[in-house]
Amino acid sequence: MDVWVACATWSERILRAVDRIPGEHSDRFERYRTWSMAPATAEALLKTLLTLSIHALVLDAVARGETGTEALVQQLRLTDIEAAATARPSHELLAGLPRLSEEDQLHVDALRVLVHDDASAPHLARLSQMVRISLMNVAAALPSSDPICADIG
Repeated sequence: MDVWVACATWSERILRAVDRIPGEHSDRFERYRTWSMAPATAEALLKTLLTLSIHALVLDAVARGETGTEALVQQLRLTDIEAAATARPSHELLAGLPRLSEEDQLHVDALRVLVHDDASAPHLARLSQMVRISLMNVAAALPSSDPICADIG
């Protein structure tokens, strides 16, 4: 499986797990509306930001000599993904991307605009915090004290 596809697949799995928590989906979409963001667009950008965060961790592992496989993604700690989304410089998340599908490229480009447009910075910060909140909530719902992606199932 392509590494980017594995990262995107896990991003979707994480968001589905969050949505199984009562009220989380509606709360997230209400926040989007409060932020004057179209929910469908905001959700696509959130998923892409989560995918970029996972992908950055995979690239780190590859740089250490590990093989970037889906098995590696399954072993990523949710706290590490959260840290990548909220603490890493945005340019690091956007570095080393493979050739993307047209849809994925559009979403990455939209995030790139948020990174480089000072007026859009609040939206990027809100999306980063939404990744943090989502990961914290799903982690709290899991039995493991330090959950990894594979714990989500």
